[in-house]
Amino acid sequence: MDFKIKIKGIGVRILITVLCICVLQALFTFSDRFSGYYFHRLYSWISLLLRQVLGKVPFSVGDVIYGAWIITLIVYLLNICYKIIKRQWGNLGILILRGIQSLLTVYLIFMLFWGYNYDRNSLEKDLRLDVDEYTTNQLYQLADTLRLRVNQYKIALGDSVNATHPGADSAAMFSQAVMAYDLAGKQWPSLQYKNTCIKPTLYSQLLNYMGVGGYLNPFTGEAQVNVTTPGFLHPFTICHEVAHQLGYAPEQEANFVGYLVADNYPDVRFRYAANFEMFMYSVRQLRRQDTTLAGELWRKTVPGIRADMRQMRDFYDRYRSPVDDYTAMIYDQYLKANKQEKGIHSYSEVVGWLIAYFKIR
Repeated sequence: MDFKIKIKGIGVRILITVLCICVLQALFTFSDRFSGYYFHRLYSWISLLLRQVLGKVPFSVGDVIYGAWIITLIVYLLNICYKIIKRQWGNLGILILRGIQSLLTVYLIFMLFWGYNYDRNSLEKDLRLDVDEYTTNQLYQLADTLRLRVNQYKIALGDSVNATHPGADSAAMFSQAVMAYDLAGKQWPSLQYKNTCIKPTLYSQLLNYMGVGGYLNPFTGEAQVNVTTPGFLHPFTICHEVAHQLGYAPEQEANFVGYLVADNYPDVRFRYAANFEMFMYSVRQLRRQDTTLAGELWRKTVPGIRADMRQMRDFYDRYRSPVDDYTAMIYDQYLKANKQEKGIHSYSEVVGWLIAYFKIR
């Protein structure tokens, strides 16, 4: 009897969780009013509350949670193996059902705290832009414009930005990024950022093997930055992750918001980082359409930019391993599952936003 009661109790919890997921999905699919309420009210409240509470904690709570989950998963799998060896089929069934219940609960929290933002399509309206398809010539003009800007900022910085900063003052850089958002928020109200919660990740070395410079923890709302990467990348990475905190989930949108904020800030390091990243994206996209034009632009960059590119490539080459390939494949599928059809190549789609932006400048 006790066994049946346990099965029934777990089954009821699974059913309730599935119903919650289905109801929320139906509301997002058929109710624009509810979607707008979530994007502009409910998510903002959840995000602000998480940042207000966890922003006071000096370390990454989300990274600790991830570590605890990995340990729990290992124990869970060992427990399953034990039940199979001992042929405890009834207890094995309960264990599997509990695992399903936990996965569904995590998925529901993920969607409510973050995942539904992938359905958000308000950036064009928020920033009053009209993003269309672009031609090779428009892409070339964009890349050339960015080349001129990144050359200018690199010359202004001299050689100071060439050094990798594994022990850089991340707290000061985080503070400057917040000031950059304060400045951007005056021009674009949707980019106002409150309750700072930006932290160095606890797993920097692991992220280097995965080729990851930063990420948003969807369960805690913390913006995580890998501060062991070359220092000239940090300003843009921070601004990109804060864009995610504001609810801009698609990578190309977070890239564009990060560019606007960093390029609008007077510190030359921020402007260089923003234009360096966008120049790289635009040249890569141009190379897919015309390798000759892409090579021509690349040769027109000042030597320091090519040195920074080599430094970045050399840095990640030191951590090159099969883990990088598997991680890229998994992340690619994650993005596609969340309605970013081009997967990991979605980052480069920022060029469409940039072309629209420079049209009205």
